[in-house]
Amino acid sequence: MKSLSLYFSPTGGGEKIAKAIQNGIDHNDYDYQFSLNLNKRPVSAETGEIETLPVIFTIPVYGGHMPKVAMERLNTLRSECNQPAILVAAYGNRAFEKALIDLEAFVRERGFNPIAAGAFPCEHSYSTDETPIAAGRPDNSDLKMAEEFGRLVREKILRNDFSSVNTSDLQDEPSPEASLKNFITFVKEYQTQQATEPKIYIPLIDTEKCTECGECSDACPTAAIREDFTTDATRCIKCCACVKICPAQARGFHTPFARPLSENFSERKSPCWIL
Repeated sequence: MKSLSLYFSPTGGGEKIAKAIQNGIDHNDYDYQFSLNLNKRPVSAETGEIETLPVIFTIPVYGGHMPKVAMERLNTLRSECNQPAILVAAYGNRAFEKALIDLEAFVRERGFNPIAAGAFPCEHSYSTDETPIAAGRPDNSDLKMAEEFGRLVREKILRNDFSSVNTSDLQDEPSPEASLKNFITFVKEYQTQQATEPKIYIPLIDTEKCTECGECSDACPTAAIREDFTTDATRCIKCCACVKICPAQARGFHTPFARPLSENFSERKSPCWIL
């Protein structure tokens, strides 16, 4: 069996999950795999020979939703034959909230039939050594579970079971009540401060460390890195791909969200799915 994997994963966590799921569906057939990295370009409306394959859609979670840029990269894709879709959300250990619901509505509008959905914790974009948030994930355990999820999807398809799933049935693993209260308090205080003294947070560059290697520009999915390696705030989506890839550690993103996320959502969450 072959599948098509479409993923938007600026920092690579979702990409690892997507590949593990595809290995499970394709039964580890490495001869050739159909996949498209959407970090730099949108998917083509013409799918040709892959138009009947099951499609794995993998997106990151931004503020509990499917990010706009992922919608833009997938916007032209259509299915004329009710293609089975596997929906995957990669989230930073806080909550995936409505991201899968968003993705389900998105693919249904384009003619796809969601037959499975899963949510997988991955290292948060804001995670650093000082403020770790799901650091190092997906790890080997996560990837084994992702491949198992793919294997179960494969078995469902081989049974000719193309029954749809309702992603609202997939419940997030609850966080401690005190942690949620702490985070809500922080968000309210942040919103109040932004209303009176708005501040834009973007990745910054240490010019003394920067070697101008260009890896940050290559990694940025929205072309937000200028020629002088500063960041264009109007393009930046705060994915921190530029920060994580910089070999000289010359880039940093100092957001007030990092510490409360790290302090309140350190408890390990597990992958979950429905078929």
